[in-house]
Amino acid sequence: MSDTRLITVVMALYNPNINWLEEELASIQKQTFQNFQVYIWNDNPQDSRPYEDLFRKYLKDIPFRYFSGKKNLGSNKVFEKLTALTDTSYIAFCDQDDVWLPNKLEVLIGLLQKKDVTLACSDMYVIDENSFVVADSITQIRPRQVIYRGEDIMPHLLAKNFITGCTVMMRTDIAQMALPFPKVFFHDWWLSLIAGLSGTIEVSLQPLMKYRISTENQSKPFANVSCKQDYVSQYIKSYQTLLNRLQNIFLRDNRLSLYNRWADVRMRYFQSPNIQDAVFLWKIRYLSKYTTLFELVLPYLPDKIFSFLVKKIKAGR
Repeated sequence: MSDTRLITVVMALYNPNINWLEEELASIQKQTFQNFQVYIWNDNPQDSRPYEDLFRKYLKDIPFRYFSGKKNLGSNKVFEKLTALTDTSYIAFCDQDDVWLPNKLEVLIGLLQKKDVTLACSDMYVIDENSFVVADSITQIRPRQVIYRGEDIMPHLLAKNFITGCTVMMRTDIAQMALPFPKVFFHDWWLSLIAGLSGTIEVSLQPLMKYRISTENQSKPFANVSCKQDYVSQYIKSYQTLLNRLQNIFLRDNRLSLYNRWADVRMRYFQSPNIQDAVFLWKIRYLSKYTTLFELVLPYLPDKIFSFLVKKIKAGR
């Protein structure tokens, strides 16, 4: 099938809202660039709804393959498996509840075919559970999220992710170089880091899709954090693990040196706050301003105040 196709769109499926899934599929069918195929993986073995009939109805002109796992894997592992199965030149990642603008694939493939570009992505409109547009940019909903471009991309991407997976199209060989995906972070950050350290990332500030914000979204700030030790485990220790993985792949890449030191100082400062480490963190606060400010006061925060701040952050304030 893929010998005449340029792009594979990969979708992870888990107990989808059928109305939202139909909207997504209809928008995929309407793409102005049609040289692509779709791979779908159902991650709920107990879900026996006739999805293939639905795909045939909406993906009228688009070839697709449907996979159903024997056990629940989680979205990271599903996208890992779909990435390994992809045999086209490019791969595009897709959620089950968004809406694509008709030119999404056309714009992204145009960016990717520039010299040395390994990944292309875009901003997004934001829609609610009734498909009404509530924001013209993801940054209006997530005020701490900044979209960087050009030379600013890697310095900030190495510190904190700002690329959303469902906007991404990238070279398949680079995506497969990232296998297996780490368990500690969502796949989009890992793929973006591998792409950025391997070549160039192009970002379209023109929104190319409508991103649905609902109670079913997986990616929420501090989703599993309830105490300071949770934060350290999920945001400091796991970041050290991420950098170690990158260092093993990009052995002589000097761009990682500052971030290795940053990771070590963050951990040391939390365990034993001191002026020297605080000064270092303050000097490089440009890497991630909100993270630095939060972690400078973190060791001193009483548990009740920490819990209060976490609730505010979870609420998007």
